[in-house]
Amino acid sequence: MSWTSSVRTSGNGHRLLHEAMICRQCEAAVASAFRVPLAAVRSASRNRAEAAFARAGAIYLARVAFNLSGSTTGRSFGRHHSTIDHACRRVEAKRSNDSGYSRALACLEYALTSHVRRILQDISSCCENAEDADLSPIFDRKISTSASSETEQ
Repeated sequence: MSWTSSVRTSGNGHRLLHEAMICRQCEAAVASAFRVPLAAVRSASRNRAEAAFARAGAIYLARVAFNLSGSTTGRSFGRHHSTIDHACRRVEAKRSNDSGYSRALACLEYALTSHVRRILQDISSCCENAEDADLSPIFDRKISTSASSETEQ
């Protein structure tokens, strides 16, 4: 089950806040892991190849680890959905050719899903409305799958 299908959406836009938070967490994690300034990752500029590829990694993680749609990811990153698809194809190509890069993304995916799960659990404990606070099924399947694949390697 993806996190998007398990989050109950009320009229006050909680899902949009969660999606934006996830994308910001992906940007910060990738910027730190690849030693690229966060401002460069968030920049619209394509001047620095390192920043552009780090941004593509953040987009890929948001799209794959959290099953966000192309349009949702594009909206959160300020890009068109076709740019999101292109970034994901570039990252997948690099993952297939570079095992170190693939391992780094797998570790980032695991760390991000664990971190975001904790954040959403904290949010749910602060919610007054019990219907909005039911976030328990988020990531359970994804984390257990990622954890088992990490131990196999």
